[in-house]
Amino acid sequence: MNLAGFAGAVRALADRAEASLAKDCVEAAAPRALDQLRIVTPVQSGALRGSEHVDAIFGSGTFATAVLAPHKIYAKFRNDGGTITAKKLNARGQYMLGTPAVGFFGRSVTQAGAHYMEKGEAAGRGPVAEACAQVAAFYFDL
Repeated sequence: MNLAGFAGAVRALADRAEASLAKDCVEAAAPRALDQLRIVTPVQSGALRGSEHVDAIFGSGTFATAVLAPHKIYAKFRNDGGTITAKKLNARGQYMLGTPAVGFFGRSVTQAGAHYMEKGEAAGRGPVAEACAQVAAFYFDL
């Protein structure tokens, strides 16, 4: 390749990267991040893990973001911990937590947080970096 041809190829590569490199990286990395999150999510019934999804991928060029989140009402409580207190009367007219199928177990529950979202983020760093490197290798192969 002559120098002019090389310069043209580099300009074309720069244009393509500027248009979509970050979004392409995030699109490849988001499923891997979700896989890692699901590995560290506490499992009792599997409902919390099953509620985790990639909600959005947006951006372009040199900046893009993926939004991953659980969609169960108790997800924040399970991650951060805290105390929940019954606010509604059950069928017997009592303030109790639980369900008839599982049983009732008191008016309030205190739980230490599992911090699984932070653990999932840490576990996902390697697979996300690998996915981005693969996309970048595709882009920067002259």
